[in-house]
Amino acid sequence: MDHPEIANRWPGNCFGCSPSNPQGLRLRFWRSEQGCYTRYTVPEHLCGFDRVAHGGIIATLLDEVSAWTVIARLGRLGVTREISIRYLRPVPTGTEVHVEGQVISHDDRVAVVRASVTLPGHPEHEVLAESTSTWALPKLSNIARMAGLDEPALREYLEAMGQS
Repeated sequence: MDHPEIANRWPGNCFGCSPSNPQGLRLRFWRSEQGCYTRYTVPEHLCGFDRVAHGGIIATLLDEVSAWTVIARLGRLGVTREISIRYLRPVPTGTEVHVEGQVISHDDRVAVVRASVTLPGHPEHEVLAESTSTWALPKLSNIARMAGLDEPALREYLEAMGQS
């Protein structure tokens, strides 16, 4: 089944998702039944050991998909308060991985997201890494101030995300 891509109109320079950051990962996201997901092939220059993705890059992938899950499912921008990661198996470089998140619980101020990195096409979508993260959901004005962005532009961004 094809899932709709989430149009990324982020006005900032995020390392994980900004399409305009030339050193970034430039991740793209799609809505799923439970949350959202991304697909990414870790290039060899982002390795830890040869042919194995650096753990910090895996952490970035899990954090980014969790952030976009909050956007896609709750229509809010959040900031990572805490993330716990379990590295279960080496994540190979040069091979596309599937990274998916889902909101486990939330209220007006906090969301909890579970995410995982799997190898598509592998029997049972073998889980290579997984995380649970807690997200603060501050007022949009506070995020705008922290990010150095215009609050109306952020509001417009969130409204556009709801329509993609």
